[in-house]
Amino acid sequence: MGTTPMPLISVITPFLNVERFLPDAIESVRVQTFTDWEMLLIDDGSSDGSVAIAVAAATGDPRIRFIRSNGQRRGAAAARNAGIAAASGMFFTFLDGDDIFEPEKFETELAIFDAHPRAKVLYGPTLWWFPDEPHRNWTDSMPRQSGRLHMPPDLLDQVIVRQRAHVPCICSIMVHREALVAVGGFDEAFELYEDQTLLVKLLLRYPVFVTSTPTGRYRQHLDSTSAKATASGIYDRLRPHAARIGFLEWVEMHASASGLMTPELQRALRFAFARYPAQRRPLTLRDRFDLAIEAGRWFARRLTPRRTLSKVFKLLTRARK
Repeated sequence: MGTTPMPLISVITPFLNVERFLPDAIESVRVQTFTDWEMLLIDDGSSDGSVAIAVAAATGDPRIRFIRSNGQRRGAAAARNAGIAAASGMFFTFLDGDDIFEPEKFETELAIFDAHPRAKVLYGPTLWWFPDEPHRNWTDSMPRQSGRLHMPPDLLDQVIVRQRAHVPCICSIMVHREALVAVGGFDEAFELYEDQTLLVKLLLRYPVFVTSTPTGRYRQHLDSTSAKATASGIYDRLRPHAARIGFLEWVEMHASASGLMTPELQRALRFAFARYPAQRRPLTLRDRFDLAIEAGRWFARRLTPRRTLSKVFKLLTRARK
C-alpha cells in the first residue's frame, strides 16, 4: 500500500463560531496559485454552523482535514497546537477562521524561502480589512524592516518589545517545520498575545526575512477577540494596557530561562516596563540617554526635515557609544 506524499505547506485554521466567515477563509486557500497544501480546520467548541461547514469542506476536498474539539473551548493557542501536532507539511502558515489569504500567498512566500535559504521564518504586512467600509482599509507597511534578512534577536527587540514597527498579524507568517517543532508552538496560558508568544520564540532564535508584499487580510469585526478585548478595556493596540504587562514578564522569563537574554534585549525590556509605573525597573545612565533620544525623535519627526533629523541622531548615537 502506497503512502500519501507530504504536502509542502500546512495551513492551521482554528475556528470558534465564525459560520459567517469560515467559507471565505477556506475558499482563500482553495484558490491559491500553489496547490501542494493541506488545511487543518480545528474546532474550538463552536455552537453555531461552523462545524458543519468544516465537515463539508473536508468531505469535498482531500487536502482539508477537520479536527473536532471535545466540546470545550480551550483557546486559539491550544487549537493551533493541536493542528500543528496533526500536520505534516514542511512549511506552516496560520489562518484564523475569519481572515483570508491573498491568492498568491503560498507561491510568493515559497519563492522568498528559495531565494533566502538561511531564513526559517518569514512575515510581512497585512491588510486590515473592513469589508463593509473599504474606505477604512489600511496596510501595516514595514519599510525599515522589509526586503532583507534579520538575525536574532534584532526583530524581537525592535518590533515586539520596543514596538518601533508593526507587529505582524498571524496570517502573514510562514515558518519552517524545523523551527516550529523546535520551539514547541504557542503558549496556551495566553488568550491575548498568544500569537506573539510564538513570534517571541522564533525571533529569539532564527533568521527572519521580512517581505514588503501583503499576503493576507485581517478582517475587522465587532465579534473578534481583539475587538471584544478593546471594548472591555483590557487591550489597546496603541496604548499601555494591563494585558501587556503579563506578556512582557513572560518574554523576560522565556529569554532568561532559554539562556538567550542579551544586554540589548534586557535594556529594551526595561524601556517597555518604564511605561508601567508599578513595574518600572531601574534605568542606567545609558538607558536614560537612550530614552531621551527616543523622546527627541518623536518630537523632531513633527518639527524637523527628515534629512536634518537623520544627521542629528547619527551624532547623538555616536556620542552614546
